[in-house]
Amino acid sequence: MELKPLVRRARGRGTVELKNLLRRARDSAVGQRALDACGLNQPLSPNGDSPSAVPTLSLHNVLHESRSICLAEMPKGADVILSVGPNGRWYFDWFDEEYGPVKRHIGVEAYTPQPEKLPNNVDWIAEDLAAPGGVAAVETGSVDLVFSGQNIEHLWPEQVVSLLSESNRVLRKDGLLVVDSPNRLLTSVYQWSMGEHTVEFDPVEAETILRLGGFALERMKGLWLCNDNGRLLPLEPSDDVLGGASWVRRIVRATERPHDSFIWWAEARKIGEPDVLGLLRAVTSVFEASWPERVARVKPLNGITIDLPDGRPGVYMPRGSEGYALIGPYMALPPGTFTFSLPVEWDGGAGETVCRLELIGGDELLGSAELEATNARGNVELSCTTTIHKIRFAVHVRLWCPGVADVTAPLTLTMSPDPWH
Repeated sequence: MELKPLVRRARGRGTVELKNLLRRARDSAVGQRALDACGLNQPLSPNGDSPSAVPTLSLHNVLHESRSICLAEMPKGADVILSVGPNGRWYFDWFDEEYGPVKRHIGVEAYTPQPEKLPNNVDWIAEDLAAPGGVAAVETGSVDLVFSGQNIEHLWPEQVVSLLSESNRVLRKDGLLVVDSPNRLLTSVYQWSMGEHTVEFDPVEAETILRLGGFALERMKGLWLCNDNGRLLPLEPSDDVLGGASWVRRIVRATERPHDSFIWWAEARKIGEPDVLGLLRAVTSVFEASWPERVARVKPLNGITIDLPDGRPGVYMPRGSEGYALIGPYMALPPGTFTFSLPVEWDGGAGETVCRLELIGGDELLGSAELEATNARGNVELSCTTTIHKIRFAVHVRLWCPGVADVTAPLTLTMSPDPWH
């Protein structure tokens, strides 16, 4: 069913047309699914003006509801489920509501405290499935389904190998592994950054590492269509209820287009033992190829976006303007000593501090480097080195300019060494 003409006709015509739109959408499986996902499959409010309790549309809301649909559509029949990284009582309630209750649900979580009053069928294990030694408390071949939701993009190469190898070990023969994660084909284009992420995989890479982990891919879905035949769509959905044909269509059409969607969802069946060395080589190769782009997800803040002479995007802070020219990329870093570098060009401010590169972890200043101009103009690679003693999240830089000179920099960043070696 084509919803767009219905929505167009509904604009400006009030309750009757909206009722018809909802009624006709509910008569098709596609429309039903889309309305469920966006909270529109509800009765009209008492005054008849609009659907009641319609949630505010946001990327978070759309992705959560789309993941709920995928969870509900997973193959049934699992008696024992292991979830990697559940982070609250709400998670188990959500799982039961969408997938259905199971006899035993094992939650393996090393970083979040155990919730109070867990359901009777839940066993909480305060360990890390991606740790080198695995989780001895879970017997080999004792689990029907392992669910690792929005987790693999938080890991370093050896942890990815451990996650897939340990998932393989605990699963019974023909057991199912379900993984979903943001798609780097889109996160890189949007310059989208999450403070706890390392590197995201694209769907082809995901299928490769699953195969090397001893799994056969049965189904891969897409969540939230972003690339529509070469046209990049806005990442955030519209919150206009009657103008919703775009997000209704994007949710539905994403299912069969994981390469063009913001999240891929993979369901893979255990068929053999993992190729540990091959898996490590494949994951490390992805990191080596994609890490420079991951580090370079820098965006303008108070600066003006410009095109540099070499064609790269850059940022410009004119003399007289004080503030942060750029910021990014927000990522996880393990313990170690790292150097972050940014090329900077200036005009003016001889004998003064023309800018300062600050390295931040969360809200804490980890280090900084000031550029004191000895000449009226020039360019330099401004670098800041810091030592991190424990894993840090939301690591990012920002370039502060006091306004004494014209300052230009590319919207990029480099760091060394690679943090997984």
